[in-house]
This record gives sequence, C-alpha cells and structure tokens, in this order.
Amino acid sequence: MGHPGYSEQKRISAKDFSFGQWIVELMDYFNVKKCAFLGPSYGAGIILRLAAYMPDRIECATLVSPAGLKVGSKMEMIQHILIPLLLFKNSSSAIYLEKIADRMSANCMKEFDRQIIGDIFRYVKLEQEMPKLTGRKELENYISPTLIIAGEKDIFFPEKKIKKRAEQVIPNLTIFQSFNMGHFPSEDYLEKINNVIIGFLNKYY
Repeated sequence: MGHPGYSEQKRISAKDFSFGQWIVELMDYFNVKKCAFLGPSYGAGIILRLAAYMPDRIECATLVSPAGLKVGSKMEMIQHILIPLLLFKNSSSAIYLEKIADRMSANCMKEFDRQIIGDIFRYVKLEQEMPKLTGRKELENYISPTLIIAGEKDIFFPEKKIKKRAEQVIPNLTIFQSFNMGHFPSEDYLEKINNVIIGFLNKYY
C-alpha cells in the first residue's frame, strides 16, 4: 500500500505498528487466524512490524534480503546508488541506470527489470522511509520459526550485518542462508532461494 503498483496510494508509517495493524485487518477480513509469511526487502520489514505488534498471527516467516534489521554503508549507497540516481534523473542517460542496476543485482539484472526500475525512478515518488530497525525487546514474544535469506553482495542489507543482528533479536532464528548475490537475485539464485523456502515451509507449515 502506497508503493508502486495497483494498491491504494495511501502511505502509512513503517516506524510504528501501522503496517502490523494493516496486516491484522486484512487477515481478519479474510478470516485467517494464523498463516505463514514471506516477504522480500521492504516486505520483510513489514513482517517484522507484525511480529512486534501481534506475533501470534505468524505461523512461520521467511525474510529475504530483509529491511528492518540492519542497513548497509550509507557512504556506499550514496556513491553507488544516490549519485547515479540523481544523474539519471537529470539526464535520463541509460549509463547511470545501468550502474544502479548492476550494483543492486551484482551485474545480473534482466533488461526487462532494468526498464521497470527506470520507469519507477522517472515517474514514481519513492518512499524515503525504511521500516523501523527492530529491537530485541520488540520480539521477546515472537517465537515462530524464521528463515532469513541474505545476499553477500547486497548493498542495502548486507549478509554479515543482517546475520549478526538477526541472531541478536530474533528468538527462533531457525535457518540463516546466504548466497553470493546482490539485492536483486539472478535467475539461478531465485531457483535456489525457492528451493530453500519450499523446504522450510514443508517442515514448519
């Protein structure tokens, strides 16, 4: 909600329990008492907001390249993402878009996805607020099995920082799996990620 797509263009805060309340309302509407959750990037941060707000609604959770735990180097993001983005917006040069796409995907982004990202940069007012970094106390009542998948080359949420933080704050961190990938995985890594997720769901859901 409030992000690129067909959902309602109304933005709510990712710094409090608003997203958790939103998910609970959706679940109540569809009469879902408890279920498995899977979220990549910002979506994983939303799941963590639900885990802090109403953890008993989560049967198990898969967080892929998750926001809401730890962020990468601001200097690297400024150098490799923000500056090329500003140059791209001013010039519409494909060179700068390619630089951003290559850094986000570790040089494996499909042309179709690159075009979508270019259109988002051109025509969408991007959300600036990342999900709140989740604290240990917030998750003291969250005991659901949790799988985290992270990328070693992820500029936004690098594997080393995510792993250390996840071990500190998530009580039932069941599996932590890392791949040598960026924030946007290649087709090969997507297949590997899917296999890990399927195995996790078969066991815990």
